[in-house]
Amino acid sequence: MSVNLMDVDQWLGALKAELERDLFVSKSASLNHALAEVMAVARLKLAENAEGAGTVLRSLTFREERGWSFEWNAKQSPEEQRFVYSHFLELVPKDQTCELVRLDFSWRRVFDCEGEYQHEGFRLLKGLKISGLENLLVQLQPLKGFKLPSGSTLEDVSVQLLAQNVRLTI
Repeated sequence: MSVNLMDVDQWLGALKAELERDLFVSKSASLNHALAEVMAVARLKLAENAEGAGTVLRSLTFREERGWSFEWNAKQSPEEQRFVYSHFLELVPKDQTCELVRLDFSWRRVFDCEGEYQHEGFRLLKGLKISGLENLLVQLQPLKGFKLPSGSTLEDVSVQLLAQNVRLTI
């Protein structure tokens, strides 16, 4: 399967124009519903274009410039999405240099979930007693699979050591 990238550029240009014309509204203060609607419209439109070109849409990702994103891939149902929110921590181990880390919490959103994933990540971090990188990794490990009352789940946590450009995923 192959597709002409010039065609894909045209599809994306038309999709961008369509998304800019539409108004997407959330049912609550959380943007999850509106972003899910954006994803549904984009996924359907691009899948239709791909089918017409004899190809298949495998995944779709929207990234916001401050670090968070939402995405869908073909292994998920059309109602599911993945939301990634970043949190920054400064680790100050005793008698060592401080380390700035970026934590990316990846949440699998179930249909109609209005949970505020960024808030949930802060809430999980608040309960940790962090004294260094190893300690942080040990405490993050059991959080994988954490389930919200809505049914949404914490799929994984990536830890990026910003000064060293190293990324670990739990």
